[in-house]
Amino acid sequence: MNFVYVDKEPVLIKALDYLSSGDVWFIDTETTPKDIRLFQVGLESGPIYVIDFFFVKRAPELIKDIIAKKGVVGHNLKYDLKYLMKYDIHPYTTFDTMIGAQLIGLNRFSLVSVYNYFTGESIDKKEQFSNWSSKELTESQIFYAAKDVEVLRLLYEKLKNELNKEPTIVEILQKSRVAKVFGLESAHAIIEMGFVQELAKIEHTGIGIDTKEIEAMKKQLQKKTQELAMNFYIKYRIDISSPKKVGEFLENHLNISLPRTDKDNIITDDSVLAEYLDSENEKAKDVISSVLEFRKLHKLQEKLSEILEYNENNRVHPEFWQIGAVTGRMSSSRPNVQNIPRDLRSILKAKDGYVFVIADFSQIELRIAAEYVKDEIMIDIINKGEDLHKFTASLITGKSLEDITKEERQRAKAANFGLIYGISEKSLSLYARNSYGVDMSIEEAKRFREVFFSTFQGIKAWHERIKKELKAKGEIRVKTLGGKPMIAYTFTDAANYPIQGTGAELLKLSVLIFSQELKRAFPSIFHEVANVVNLVHDEIVVEAKEDYKEEVSKLLEKSMIKAGSILLNNVKVEAEIVINDRWVK
Repeated sequence: MNFVYVDKEPVLIKALDYLSSGDVWFIDTETTPKDIRLFQVGLESGPIYVIDFFFVKRAPELIKDIIAKKGVVGHNLKYDLKYLMKYDIHPYTTFDTMIGAQLIGLNRFSLVSVYNYFTGESIDKKEQFSNWSSKELTESQIFYAAKDVEVLRLLYEKLKNELNKEPTIVEILQKSRVAKVFGLESAHAIIEMGFVQELAKIEHTGIGIDTKEIEAMKKQLQKKTQELAMNFYIKYRIDISSPKKVGEFLENHLNISLPRTDKDNIITDDSVLAEYLDSENEKAKDVISSVLEFRKLHKLQEKLSEILEYNENNRVHPEFWQIGAVTGRMSSSRPNVQNIPRDLRSILKAKDGYVFVIADFSQIELRIAAEYVKDEIMIDIINKGEDLHKFTASLITGKSLEDITKEERQRAKAANFGLIYGISEKSLSLYARNSYGVDMSIEEAKRFREVFFSTFQGIKAWHERIKKELKAKGEIRVKTLGGKPMIAYTFTDAANYPIQGTGAELLKLSVLIFSQELKRAFPSIFHEVANVVNLVHDEIVVEAKEDYKEEVSKLLEKSMIKAGSILLNNVKVEAEIVINDRWVK
């Protein structure tokens, strides 16, 4: 392996002259808790330069303008990008071999695992946790740093070839930076690789929190839970926080028959207990509703504590997993800012002089499903701008759209969103109550199923195809509209994967387009004007300077609709925008 340790500026200037000739840089970093120590870089062949930022003080300044015109390849690149952002270094575009490994379906995607998958060989990583703050680095440390770049070269070619097999071509995306620089062809791969840098920005930016409000809420919730637990104990003489004791009490004293685990333990999960809220046994209803309320309040307290744990100057910087599920949906942690209940969202607030521009796609899963299966009736209703939930409610009630009540619409909403995935009558009844706060009897759920599937024949035919193929093969290969391949082994997954996967692609593509639109509109001040600070499935939260909130709102809506038109050819997409200084709609 040919590598050069760079600890003097003249050597770096010469190296950068050589590196400028390539369109793609293979990069890695070795870091201390706050700074980059080594920046490793090479072209597709030739020497690898190990640049010591501690000794070449002007290295970031000299690298910055050159890398801004280069595509960079790295593994878990988001980590390196966030460190580079501290030096205001931003590459032209990105290819992450870790994301590539996930996209081709590998379950283990560390650099060592991916290298082993393709070569059968291992990499010595013992220097990974060595002292990178040491004044003099060892030869072993420098060799280790350079080795990762050599590995990247091999993985890049292998992964690119895999990702370009059976590509789903979307013409407009072939003009993107990712496609042009790296030669990627399939829409889903182009979107994911381009998104790496945007997600690094979101983590780097963080999101504001109101610590005073959090502390006040915590005290209020603690008081409520203590009172509830005390009153419950006085009434029933059992510890409300003990699932075992609650289960035994319900079975032994109230004759409620609960399911059991394989080891014969009573199951008292929230979803199990919720089924007994309709019980004619008033005492059992009181016990169960109290237990569920206690658990809800306790979870809210835990969420507030989690957010405070990661507070840095009234801001949190969560970690996002770009592919947090098989569908490509993201997940987040440290803290998780995607699962904050609506009751608590007011604790997230924009910084002084800024507001949140909050945008979400309207009925996006239904729109994707209509496009995916080409259901003509559903497409027609959506494109006319009619309310699909009122339409379904009118089929059930026989009323005109104008006479549909709010509760009737909520029932139909639960039915529409549940039945595109083929849920049963019993599941639909529970889903309506738990997710939409409306009662729906099993008989009503049965009627909804009959009417839904007799009306939306495209959805029905799709479900029947899935069942037939699963029965014949035991598995089914599905793809998102962007071409992400997945294998499903159950009906639920086969119906869910392509819809939710396309939704994930749509959200990421919207952010990519918004980023470009923002740079065009505000070329020199876009970082000050607005930054995306949170993403939740079909929702984008942008922190925008108050003076520019209307322009940012229009750009965001335009970006989301444009993303929709790229992935959905037959169905119109709509975005709903709210502006607030808190994450409240």
